[in-house]
Amino acid sequence: MSKYEFKELMRDIWRLISRFFSNRILWLFVVAVLLFYILLSRLFELQIITAESYVLPPPPARYVTRPVLGQRGTIYDRHGRPLAINAPVFVAKMDPSVSITNEALLELALLFEKNGEDYVDSFPISREEPFEFIFTGPNTAWQEFRWKDDMAIPNPREATAQEAWDFLRTQFKIEPELSNEDARRIMNLRAPIFRQRLLDWNTYTPTSFVVAYDLSTETKAVIEEQNVTFGALFIDVQTLRKYPAGHYVSHMLGYVRPITAEQLERNAQRGYTEDDLFGRAGLELSMEHHLRGTAGVQTFEVNSAGRQVGTPHWESEPEPGNRIFLTIDLELQQKVYHILEDNLSEALVGRLTLQNSREPAVTLEQAFLSFVRGYNLDIKRVLEATPDNAAFAMREYILAKHPEATPRQDSETQIQEILIDGITDGSITPAQILLTLIGTEQISDTDGSLAAQLITRQSVNAVRDILIQKIRARELTPQMFNLDPSTGSAMVVCLKTGDVLAAVSYPSYDNNRLVNVFDNEYFRKINVLDPTHPMTNRPFMETRAPGSTFKMFTAVAALEEGFISRNSRIYDGFAHTASGGNRPVRCHSTAGHGSINVMQALAVSCNFFFAECGYRLGNSRNPNRGTLDGVATLNRYMEFFGLNESSGVEIGEVHQQFVNQGYLGNTMASPDFKIHRERLFNPNASASDLRWRDGDTAQITIGQGYSDYTPAQMARGMAIIANRGVNYPLRLVSLVENYAGATVMQNTPVPVESDLVISDDTWDTIHEGMRLVTESGAGGTAVSVFRGFPIRTAGKTGTAEQISSRFSHTAFGGFAPYENPQIAVYVNVPFSSSQAYRQMAAHVARDVIGAAMRVDAEAQMGQMVNVLD
Repeated sequence: MSKYEFKELMRDIWRLISRFFSNRILWLFVVAVLLFYILLSRLFELQIITAESYVLPPPPARYVTRPVLGQRGTIYDRHGRPLAINAPVFVAKMDPSVSITNEALLELALLFEKNGEDYVDSFPISREEPFEFIFTGPNTAWQEFRWKDDMAIPNPREATAQEAWDFLRTQFKIEPELSNEDARRIMNLRAPIFRQRLLDWNTYTPTSFVVAYDLSTETKAVIEEQNVTFGALFIDVQTLRKYPAGHYVSHMLGYVRPITAEQLERNAQRGYTEDDLFGRAGLELSMEHHLRGTAGVQTFEVNSAGRQVGTPHWESEPEPGNRIFLTIDLELQQKVYHILEDNLSEALVGRLTLQNSREPAVTLEQAFLSFVRGYNLDIKRVLEATPDNAAFAMREYILAKHPEATPRQDSETQIQEILIDGITDGSITPAQILLTLIGTEQISDTDGSLAAQLITRQSVNAVRDILIQKIRARELTPQMFNLDPSTGSAMVVCLKTGDVLAAVSYPSYDNNRLVNVFDNEYFRKINVLDPTHPMTNRPFMETRAPGSTFKMFTAVAALEEGFISRNSRIYDGFAHTASGGNRPVRCHSTAGHGSINVMQALAVSCNFFFAECGYRLGNSRNPNRGTLDGVATLNRYMEFFGLNESSGVEIGEVHQQFVNQGYLGNTMASPDFKIHRERLFNPNASASDLRWRDGDTAQITIGQGYSDYTPAQMARGMAIIANRGVNYPLRLVSLVENYAGATVMQNTPVPVESDLVISDDTWDTIHEGMRLVTESGAGGTAVSVFRGFPIRTAGKTGTAEQISSRFSHTAFGGFAPYENPQIAVYVNVPFSSSQAYRQMAAHVARDVIGAAMRVDAEAQMGQMVNVLD
């Protein structure tokens, strides 16, 4: 090889070497290999050489405990019929430790509404603007502050409902384009989740909460099928509080609701938690600590997100509450309720058809004006009516006057005014209202014949006939029309024990709508809008002047004190001017009753006779006795008959309210009570205004003036008369058992002892006078009512005027059978002394006695009233 060729070879080799080392791919490869080597070295160091230094101990498991409420005790009537029970149902529960989107919450709420589910709406802000808080019950200001503070709302003491709404809508990241209605649906479900997540994780116990009760199989299936969307939701079985007898016994039973902050504070030492239910009225409240079950305790593990993991462990299992047996006979209670309602209905029919009387008949226009004023027309259904619906014409009328009308509260007042103006000026006829009621299905018309009649025959008589037909069918009730009389109460008491066999308050309400899922609209209707005040427990909480049903008490005092005898005669001078001053007690008979004895005076209810008895107690025969001596003597006998205390039942009564308010003086008509009453209504009353006068005594001798007693107090008084002085406090609870059947409390009847001992002659005289009230012989005031009645009854009618522009109240108290008394009754029907239906309370009492003594349709002699075994 030549030197030249060698140089060329070396030059080529150099070029190849230069090309190789100048190749970018090569250098990239080298860099990659180098980095890979460094990575492997580092991984080797971390995983093998220094691995142990990076190993952290696992977080310690956190175990939490939560109470599991015991099932609430059940309530039965005297024969074991259920009155308050716990029914197992499917419920939808939310796990607050599992995330769920706003879209899913909205979809869930719409699913519930579509399928007609009872889902929980506890969001305390109204549905429409202007927004306002809608808390109910006592101390709403505290409830409002507590809720706003729990929701982390800025300035919780002062923040308005609008400010709370705006804050939560932003806090919950609700899309601006969503309507307020949809936003509220989301906030209602999001708020309890938010409240729980605000708590410190170290103390946070994830507590699932119910969002819907008593699910249908359709809704249950959708939730289970869409478990990805509704991952925070699960189906569980839970018991719901139910009241099978509903409105018949709602005033005695009351209802339960989640415990309030005040109730929790007062009962925390008893182990109550914020998840407990608590009685709100009636026996559910007064027997709360018997009915509440013993809570069990579960322990379970939670992860770092606060979500339950693993299976819970029972530290202790819950125990049901006690079973309570009442003295009430449910069958009799229902019969008495219908007797009272039917008599009120007949009084209403009488007023609609009254003729040839000084008292004018109620016109159809007046009746429907009162009906509408009571918010009894279903506006929601009216506004939803289609052209083929009988209510469509009313819908068009309303929308023509108010195009933006909705069934919500913001339109309520304006729609009311439209309807009232329409009825008043004749634009809306009674026939159109009945057609509307057919369209809203508030009255039935299965074959369409009534609608056809109302369209073709709109005469007053035709419309009135249909209205009366529906009143007698109980589709339209006295409560709805609120025309005097439209309320009342009736008591039946067992004489041998003081057992309350029936205590009816009309009108009533359905306590099923106030438990589990609280119906705010219904509560507002019965508590605020309804002028008949259906939540008032009339037998135990409504005081009325008893009128002449009081006169037996006056007679006993006058007989026992020796100011009259069985055969003493007093001449009826019509106006008792000796005691009456400028307003003397006057007899209802302007012709007077002549010279009569006490038995005849009871029979004909002579006011003059008993005013004279009261006057003699203080100002006759003894110059050392005066006005205050007379009323003090009368008060001793009034106390003997239980008029200065509660009747004894295990639920709230008016007398206890006086005590709770700090008034510890007499609550019967007395000088003390006059001072209390006058200062209450006239703080500037003078000494002269407060002085007790003979005229005051005269008024109370006939059950008027400052006389103010409940039907329960008066029923107890009638029982004492029937028992010849044996005084059993009334009772509603007879027996309490635990869940295993062991007796916890046996309520044994024990009569009250008294220093007064009434002679047999006095009792014979009073009984005879009360018999003459219902039987021929002395012109008794209730003879016409009880004529032909197969049970001999001792009774007393009464009327009492409260407002001069309205009818007087009527009352009837008595006992039966006369020869061997078994029951006492007392009936009070406010504003019922109408010409259209005379002696209404007596009519009710007669039918109640028949029901209690089981008189059949052929008027056979009644059987003994049942007693508790």
